[in-house]
Amino acid sequence: MQSVRELIERYSSEHKEFLYYIAIIEKAERNEIEHPDITIECCSSLFQGIAKSIVHRLDPNCDREAFEKLHIHQQVKVAARWLRENDDVVEDSFVANCETLARNIGTLRNARGDISHGRAVPKELQSDRSLARLILNMSEALLRYMLASFFALQPPADDDVPYEVHSDFNDYLDREYPLEGKPLYSLALHQQYYEDYLIRLAAYRDDQQTPDE
Repeated sequence: MQSVRELIERYSSEHKEFLYYIAIIEKAERNEIEHPDITIECCSSLFQGIAKSIVHRLDPNCDREAFEKLHIHQQVKVAARWLRENDDVVEDSFVANCETLARNIGTLRNARGDISHGRAVPKELQSDRSLARLILNMSEALLRYMLASFFALQPPADDDVPYEVHSDFNDYLDREYPLEGKPLYSLALHQQYYEDYLIRLAAYRDDQQTPDE
């Protein structure tokens, strides 16, 4: 989950409270081989915690007591809906994908988790490393997208480069890398790989200033 960690760290000056999730990310990665069910449980915790954080910030009228009683997949679905309603780039299928993955991970957590539910030994059901790795990868992709979409809704820091400022560069990227039926390439790069966006922006400006030979 390196990309999720890097995204949280990049926005830590504005959202330092999200650094809390890095310890859970590290625990998920650390237990992948020896304790794959702990890894899966950590992924479930990340989905649930990040969903709560997003909803608490985007929904001023959230009934927190009622929201806490929802199942994990329902909480994630609410968070994804808020992201979609506040950002027209977020696809409709994003909500369904988030809910489905959260539901499946929650089911595995309930059946095999080692922390939330005490287990008699030997365990009747135990996940293997391959399943833990699959869930890590899938969780990383969706969590990164959720966080990037959320952070993009927040006011940029003074030293950030707003996405809208360089419309000509964004148009260039979108022509070079068309993503039919997907979010704009330029916006996805800005939200999820900001450092790469800045590097390519600098190269683009340099090319513009270099006279044709």
